[in-house]
Amino acid sequence: MGDGDYQAVLAAVNRIQRLSDDHWHLLDDSCRAVDDDAWVGPEGRRFTAEVYAQRRELQTQLAKAVHAARAKLQATPRN
Repeated sequence: MGDGDYQAVLAAVNRIQRLSDDHWHLLDDSCRAVDDDAWVGPEGRRFTAEVYAQRRELQTQLAKAVHAARAKLQATPRN
């Protein structure tokens, strides 16, 4: 692999990081809405739990993507 490969991986890492940053808080407004009792009763509680679970999963997957991309960059020679 040459420097062009490294630069391509670096560009991908930067893009993945930007996408992660842009989408990290995507479900925050939904979480705030359910915290403000937008949904009530047993279904509301289940919906609230699901919204929070989905936000955690989104953030977990974004963090994994950034970590994997950075690991790939570290493993790519700079020749």
